[in-house]
Amino acid sequence: MYGLELAGPYMALLFATGYALVGWGLLRLHNWARWLAMLVMVLGVASLVPRISMAELGVPLLWYGLQIALYVAAGWYLAQAPAVVDAFAGRS
Repeated sequence: MYGLELAGPYMALLFATGYALVGWGLLRLHNWARWLAMLVMVLGVASLVPRISMAELGVPLLWYGLQIALYVAAGWYLAQAPAVVDAFAGRS
């Protein structure tokens, strides 16, 4: 593992800090946070494509499909909803 067994908690803290920063930016209506949230959702869908391709029929396929649908719906809402675009307009 080349020392990665010791770095696991630090990577979790790094990712948690990133998600907290994006969440704080979304709460403060910063446009950069909206774009980062959409990017995270695109990366989430991209990471689920191999899983759903190899999933067996049944609960795993339904679960991965539901996750993809939720990512796409939330990303589409952040990108297209007039209320969201207006709320984030003018904020950096």
